[in-house]
Amino acid sequence: MLLLLAMGGSILGLLLGFSLSLMAASRQFEHALIAQQQAALVADLARDAEGLSAPALRDNLAAYRALIQQERQFLSPRQQQAQSDELARADALALLAGRPEDRARLVAMVRAIDSGEQHEVAAARADLTSIRRDTILLGVLLALTALGAAAVGLIQLQRANRDLAQEVAARTADLRAIDSSRRLFFAKASHELRTPVTAIRVMAEVALDSGADASSPLRDIVAQTTFLNHRIEELLALSSAAEGRPVMAPEPCDLAEVLATAALQAQPYAASIGVTIRQAQAPAPLIALADRRWLTQAVLAVIDNGLKFSDPGGDLDLALDSDGQIAAITLADHGPGVLPRELPRIFDAYYQAEAGKTRGGTGLGLALARWVVEQHGGGIHAENRDGGGCRIVIQLPLAREEVP
Repeated sequence: MLLLLAMGGSILGLLLGFSLSLMAASRQFEHALIAQQQAALVADLARDAEGLSAPALRDNLAAYRALIQQERQFLSPRQQQAQSDELARADALALLAGRPEDRARLVAMVRAIDSGEQHEVAAARADLTSIRRDTILLGVLLALTALGAAAVGLIQLQRANRDLAQEVAARTADLRAIDSSRRLFFAKASHELRTPVTAIRVMAEVALDSGADASSPLRDIVAQTTFLNHRIEELLALSSAAEGRPVMAPEPCDLAEVLATAALQAQPYAASIGVTIRQAQAPAPLIALADRRWLTQAVLAVIDNGLKFSDPGGDLDLALDSDGQIAAITLADHGPGVLPRELPRIFDAYYQAEAGKTRGGTGLGLALARWVVEQHGGGIHAENRDGGGCRIVIQLPLAREEVP
């Protein structure tokens, strides 16, 4: 960094010197041009002074004096003092030009001035050559310094990019390790939980079948363990999906049957919280190529999400429709809805909306649903209803040929 700063300062210094040198070269060129014009005019006077008429001689001398005045702006104070002698000689020549008897004296003075002007032109050209040489040298140094600074900057950039790439790789490895550890924990915890949860539900069902009171808390135990088992299945499904292990086995299946199966599995939990699942009758069988088990799990995850946001005594509406090519499974609750800024994120794993944080859950159900739907070439989105609540729509392509 210090080297780049030093080279940057050098470039600025060289650029300033180069600019000043160009300005000096421009002034010196104009000076040399005026000196050349003076020398040419005096040379013409030295050659033709004897034959020129007095008016023509005075006009040429006036032009010479004007060139001397014009040259003054390019001279230093000391040189301007010396130039006063030239102006005096030009005035003296103007006086001699009016007296024919002094023409010989005038010619002698003009020849003497011609010799001096030739020396002045040579000096101006030498100065111009020197300035031009210095300008070229400064330009070369400026170019070399700029190239050097660019090379150093490129090396520094490559080092910074390499360090950044290494840091990103290290952090990515850490994140992958953390994510892998989390998936492993979820998988192991889910496996460990599934057995006791299943055992509790089976014991409660056996007790109910043995003649227990219909209003017994055993029915709530069955409903809650069924709902908990859904959560465990979600954890296992997402864990296997993240590891690339699940294999879809698509086959022709009726989406109405898939929706009915998911609703039936969610019914015990819905009854335990006092929510009615209402399923509209599909107009006709809608056949899609899908993995029945995975798709049922996805629809069940969306139903469970709707039940979580439904108040006791409310309804959860299920509907199935199509436009001939795409089937739409719609699940609408009557809960508080979702803030507009949260709608795009509710399908992200582990994300929970503000309302969802107070109602429990893992933030995995909708993420699982999106993953399964996308694996089937479909899409899923959420929107708020005008009358309150949230509507989630699953869209799936229908099979080209329906299977009876």
